[in-house]
Amino acid sequence: MNIKIVTMLGLGALLLTSTPLFAQSEDDANGYDNYYDYNSPDSNAAGSEYDEGYDNYDNYDPYASSADEQKKKPEKKPYVRIEMPYDTITELITYTEVVVQDESYYDSLYWRAKRFLIGAFSLKDKDFKEAEEKNNMEKIIMTLQLPYELKKNKYVTENVGKLEFKLALRFKDGKYKYDIDHLKHNMPEAAAGRSQPEYVYLEYYMRAERNIIYHDQLLRSANRILNKLIQDIKKALKEPVIIDEDDW
Repeated sequence: MNIKIVTMLGLGALLLTSTPLFAQSEDDANGYDNYYDYNSPDSNAAGSEYDEGYDNYDNYDPYASSADEQKKKPEKKPYVRIEMPYDTITELITYTEVVVQDESYYDSLYWRAKRFLIGAFSLKDKDFKEAEEKNNMEKIIMTLQLPYELKKNKYVTENVGKLEFKLALRFKDGKYKYDIDHLKHNMPEAAAGRSQPEYVYLEYYMRAERNIIYHDQLLRSANRILNKLIQDIKKALKEPVIIDEDDW
């Protein structure tokens, strides 16, 4: 009997002391709600910063390459073939020009051309017999050859035979005209045989659809050789400068 009374008294005391504790906990909860206002401007600002930092997360690709790697690689340009001077009437590669020299006479132009050709091609006087007897020094027409040096790159050249062509020089007072055509690639003797022709006209290289790069190398080399010849002819036929010793 005494044990039951003591137990009941203990439970009553416990209830009396527990009530303030539960009340304090509720007050604390209400106090936290009042302390942090979800609708306050500060909380919205914080929330906006948080979202802003992660808005682009869905677009983030950890496997994407860097900005430099994402740049497009330069497109490979198509190969452009060399354009040779071409006469659509004769269907031949032809270098031609009328050079005006008002102060020059036709015979002086002829003698300068003859002197140049003898030195450049090791010719003889007899090679000009037709020009002098039949053409009255008004024109020179002959077939000539130059070493055919194939320029593979800036430092390497290869001899691939002879470059043959027909040169025509026509003279008038105050001007002259040159024509270079009938271009032919004469193969080296060691290369010519059953599988290799003795010569090839350069128009074939221009029209060929196989081995384009190699054929273009041959055409570019021929173009370089003939342009140098043209410059040398112009230099040789140019009217010499006469210095008057009394004009000072």
